[in-house]
Amino acid sequence: MFDESLLRDLATIEASGPVLSVYLDVDPKQHTAEEYRLILREMLKSVEGQADAADIEAVRRYVDLEYDWSGRGLVMFSRQAEGLWHALTLALPVRSGVTVAQKLYISPLVELDGIYGRHAVALVDRQGGRFFLFQMGAVVDQEGYLGEEVRGLRKGRGSSVIGMHGGAADAGRKEAEVIQRNLRETANALTAFCQRHRPRRLLLAGAEHTVAQFQEHLPAQLQAIVAGAFVADMEANENEIRDHSFAILQQLSEQRKKTMVETIITAAAKGSNGVIRLGETLSAANEGRVQVLAIERDFHKPGYRCRSCGYLTAQELETCPFCDGAFEEIPDAAEAVVSRVVEKGGTVEVVENGMMGEAHIGALLRY
Repeated sequence: MFDESLLRDLATIEASGPVLSVYLDVDPKQHTAEEYRLILREMLKSVEGQADAADIEAVRRYVDLEYDWSGRGLVMFSRQAEGLWHALTLALPVRSGVTVAQKLYISPLVELDGIYGRHAVALVDRQGGRFFLFQMGAVVDQEGYLGEEVRGLRKGRGSSVIGMHGGAADAGRKEAEVIQRNLRETANALTAFCQRHRPRRLLLAGAEHTVAQFQEHLPAQLQAIVAGAFVADMEANENEIRDHSFAILQQLSEQRKKTMVETIITAAAKGSNGVIRLGETLSAANEGRVQVLAIERDFHKPGYRCRSCGYLTAQELETCPFCDGAFEEIPDAAEAVVSRVVEKGGTVEVVENGMMGEAHIGALLRY
């Protein structure tokens, strides 16, 4: 199963030779399996002579003989000469493409994780709730809570019992108490669910009025991660819940990226905790200062890396300023900084081309 720890592990992998990274969109709604095989063959032909023949064959063999065609996206990393092989099936579609480099090409995974990474959905009504944990489009856990049945007054009987043992007023108060107790206990159950799974975002669903009441019962730590709400019936299936959630997450991602780019550019202009352009961003990443990296989706640029300590730079230097080691040229310093930031626990926002202007890349710094 794909999660943040696997992404960090992939970011740390450093091969001594070319790694073949393959992303294949296998959405069954778009093409047949055989059509996707043809697309893959054309992609692999384009890197013959760059990728090792053993890696091309490993990818082709896996898709032809082992892959079960589940999911909507397939990601493969291969360096057979060093025993490196990863095949990831995703519940999300990916942009098909192939890359050959000494680092795994993880930017597309980073982008998907930033939008659709670990998040919870709580579908609630006046009696209880259903909780879902999603990771990259797949439901990885779910549970529910059912409280006391809410017994409303029967239509037409309210006026006939007024004055008898409290009548309708007492019945109404009891009903309200049951509802509030159910909402409170459902919130406690959701809190325990989230404490186990630590979602980055929480979405609430149900009748609008009920959701508003329920949110008031959530503790501060869950209130802080509530990212949105939508109307849904308690009988909604996983696909309906996922589709509603994705629409909200995509909108939030667009807003977040726009705000982050503006923040970075403004901070860099003021000379505070922001940098733009590849050289300055590499320097900050070397020092472990990058809190959030923003990089345009198709930005790639060569650079240099110290063979001894891994220091990254956009300039051609004779020796490393930190360890006096020798430098090697790398084809994609931009991808190298993505891996470095993920490895160090920073956040990466892959933004649309042109959003960063001529800089193409920048970062918000920790200090």
